Amino acid sequence: MGDQRWRGTGSIGGRVMGILLAGFISAAWAEPDSGRLVLSSENDDAAVTTTDALHLGTDLELTVQGLQAQVLVSQTFKNQTDQWVNATYVYPLAEDSAVSQLTMHVGERVITGEIQEKSKARKTFAAAKASGKKATLIEQQRPNMFRQQVANIAPGETIRVELGYSQQVMYDAGEFRLRLPLTLTPRYIPGVVNGQWRKEQTVATGVNGWASATDQVPDAHLITPSQQHVAGELINPVSLSLQLDAGMPLTRVHSDTHQLTISQPTGNDAGVRLIHFAKGEVSMDRDFEITWQPKPHSAPLAAQFVSQWQGERYLQLMLMPPQEVSANNLAPRELILVVDTSGSMAGDSIKQARTSALLALDTLTPRDRFNVILFASDSRAVFDHAVVASANNIQTARCALERMRADGGTEMMGALKRAFAQPSNTEYLQQVVFVTDGSVGNEADLLQHIHRNLGDARLFTVAIGSAPNRFFMRRAAQFGRGSFTEIAATAQIAPRMAGLLNKLKRPVVTNIDIEWPQPVQVFPRRIPDLYWGEPLLVTAKLGPWPSRSLPLVTVRGVSGGKPWQRDFPINAATADADSEGDAIPVLAQRFGREKIKFLENEFYVNGRDASDKARQKILPVALKYQLMSRYTSLVAVDKTPARSASEVGQERELSNAMPAGATMTAVGYPQTAAGVTWHLLLGALALLALLGIKNLEVRYGRS
Repeated sequence: MGDQRWRGTGSIGGRVMGILLAGFISAAWAEPDSGRLVLSSENDDAAVTTTDALHLGTDLELTVQGLQAQVLVSQTFKNQTDQWVNATYVYPLAEDSAVSQLTMHVGERVITGEIQEKSKARKTFAAAKASGKKATLIEQQRPNMFRQQVANIAPGETIRVELGYSQQVMYDAGEFRLRLPLTLTPRYIPGVVNGQWRKEQTVATGVNGWASATDQVPDAHLITPSQQHVAGELINPVSLSLQLDAGMPLTRVHSDTHQLTISQPTGNDAGVRLIHFAKGEVSMDRDFEITWQPKPHSAPLAAQFVSQWQGERYLQLMLMPPQEVSANNLAPRELILVVDTSGSMAGDSIKQARTSALLALDTLTPRDRFNVILFASDSRAVFDHAVVASANNIQTARCALERMRADGGTEMMGALKRAFAQPSNTEYLQQVVFVTDGSVGNEADLLQHIHRNLGDARLFTVAIGSAPNRFFMRRAAQFGRGSFTEIAATAQIAPRMAGLLNKLKRPVVTNIDIEWPQPVQVFPRRIPDLYWGEPLLVTAKLGPWPSRSLPLVTVRGVSGGKPWQRDFPINAATADADSEGDAIPVLAQRFGREKIKFLENEFYVNGRDASDKARQKILPVALKYQLMSRYTSLVAVDKTPARSASEVGQERELSNAMPAGATMTAVGYPQTAAGVTWHLLLGALALLALLGIKNLEVRYGRS
């Protein structure tokens, strides 16, 4: 219970009673209720109810053109009580989202939000809330997790909040892919409780999560919202309207996560599709993923998009590496498989992880070496060190994977330390494959460790489950100079692991360098190795060039032991004039988002001590490109007061849906922490101990 202490009598019995009562209190908090919301009244710190006071409905409108998706998320908050309500909702977005638009609809009134420095936005919102005005504040807790507050919703009133952002479409192994997070996997919170417990957090933030802040995760109470699962009910219903313009003829449009209705408008291009959920509305209990494949010979070998804003040109470049590379003179591999067996992996996730790891073992040859590391509350290796991939050793590892079960905490740091501590050998290409849902709260510490201890190894991450922490998994692969694979459904295991395993066999292009016309800013700064089916994707801001010349970009590298080069001119025709009005073009905001990510990486590399320096660099970029970041927020305020000073607002939290396929308890501590079963056991022991201690005190005359 961290800093929460039980103040009883000074006797041994009193101290024992205090320790055991802590378990009972934990059990009382962890025991699931109907999962509707946690209520903390402004007048009553102890009030906890399970009234379905707020209804949340979500509509997704998407337009996909080329490699960019424009997303408009409309959230409807309906107050179904006879009291004024202030709502809090924590929700995920894609980790590469460029969030820039906020609109609040109150009846016929439309209030447009603006980007402000975070502390200023908080003051703006707090003043509006206190004065009875309707207001919305959206803050970034992680690049893929946002916290929204809506103030002063009147009894029976509905408020609609629209959030607009752009998101990158991914291309891998001949397939375009778009994934929208819709819920969260409860995150494991390591460390020691930091500061006073729940009451101070509630006062500071309105509503607190199921975890308290710790020395390793200072914002734990802000990233651990309540979650629920009610069989047969829609949890936070969501609808979808997606217009896909692929720009090329398509053979297949498909989703492994949701049933869809897909139509092709009459008379339109073969690459255009209109897409909706087949059931109209579905629960937000899993990420939405959609893929599309171009017809043979229609897949791009290169693509570029150019726009101009404020006299500067912005470019996004995608270039495919060679499809085949000779396998001659390839070094044998040393494969280190790291598999998450913590409680958050219970259900479908542990099955997907096991199958994925077994498939990886099947690719080993007698020339290779390997080891398997399993981790939960602690980590253990199947072998003391990497061993030859003999039939007997592989069978031993297979047996360990078949026996693994999901339970306990997600102590990821120990597993990473053990993986990177494996003795390296220059004769082997060391590859670490990390299979997990990534549901941790201490991402910064883990990324810093990867950067400092990777050595010559490559880290490949495999995101498992219906709602993984894609921000951490993707960023870990980038820090690890490897690649990122995601598996959302059982049907994806074989094809996506096959794609990863093809990449593991050999990189296609290494030592990549790009020669740009000067001056230029380009991200990422350090180009990773390219693997089979994986394109080079960079975003750049270019200085002006003479109108009659056509700038040339040259990409160089090594492929199959030989020099490799591609030259192509920049298509300036699409960037002859600035974007109209004050609107910032998507490519300019994409560049701003990539630059912010680069500057964030400095924070992760240098630790929390670099926070002030990171702020000085990130804040002006976020303000210029009007983007949300760790230092900027979106706020919208209705100028007309609605709630009188005599009326009191109630703080209410909207629950997220528990991820589909998970078997964790819906509300309270997830199994990734101490585990609800353990807390209930402590509670039962506490009751028995209290009865025993009371009998002893009566017997010996203690009072």
